[in-house]
Order: sequence, then structure tokens, then C-alpha cells
Amino acid sequence: MTVTHSTAGPGMRRVLGRMGWCVLSYVLLHVAVWIVIALVVPEWSLLDSTRVGLLMLAFTGIPTVLLAIVAGLAHQHMEVALFRALLVFPMVFFALPLMGAAVVEAVVLQVMAQVAFAVWLMPAPLVPENWVGLPE
Repeated sequence: MTVTHSTAGPGMRRVLGRMGWCVLSYVLLHVAVWIVIALVVPEWSLLDSTRVGLLMLAFTGIPTVLLAIVAGLAHQHMEVALFRALLVFPMVFFALPLMGAAVVEAVVLQVMAQVAFAVWLMPAPLVPENWVGLPE
């Protein structure tokens, strides 16, 4: 039995590139937001802010990126603006663990980051070749 290794075609490379951009853009946005939080919240030291930021990347970032990728792969019939608007609520919902920190600035900035990712940074549609348009 011979196993042949096939290389990914240009369409697959484009989709993997868009998935990579999805992950990278969220991580960069998250780091930027937590740098701002470290500067804005005087009660937290830089080390405390870094710890909470890394923890929130696990609690907020992983579900957000997974939702963006899975929903993006299934996105075929919906307008892009409506698709993004419908994903804002669950992505904001992922920021709820931060409410236990009792620091309003951190919650507001994280929610703003979730909205910015859903509305602006998230690649949609993730697979343009599968787009079939709006149902009639």
C-alpha cells in the first residue's frame, strides 16, 4: 500500500491563510487591549495585568476564534454584515468571565475588543469559494 502525499491546492492555502489571519488578528488585538488595560487600571501591576490577560486569552480568545472559524466555514447564504452582527452577541458573551475581576475598565475594553473583532477584523466569508449568495 503506497501513501501519496498531496499538497494543498491554492484554494486550501487561501482558507488556511484566512484562518491564520483570524487567529493572528485576534491575538494582536487582545495583546493591544491588555496593554491599554495595564495602563488604565492603577490597581493592577503590569504582572497582574499580564496574568489576567493570558488567562482571558484562554477563556475568551480560544472560544472566540473557534466560533469565528466554525461559523465562517459554515457561512454560505447570509449577508456579511448580518453574519458579523449575529456573531457579536456570542463573542461578547465570552467576555463574561472578566466580570469577576470587578474592574469596570477591563470589562468595557474587552467587550469593545470582542465587538471590534466581530465587526471589523474577522475574515468573512472565511471560504469565499463556497459563497452561494442569498436564498431567494
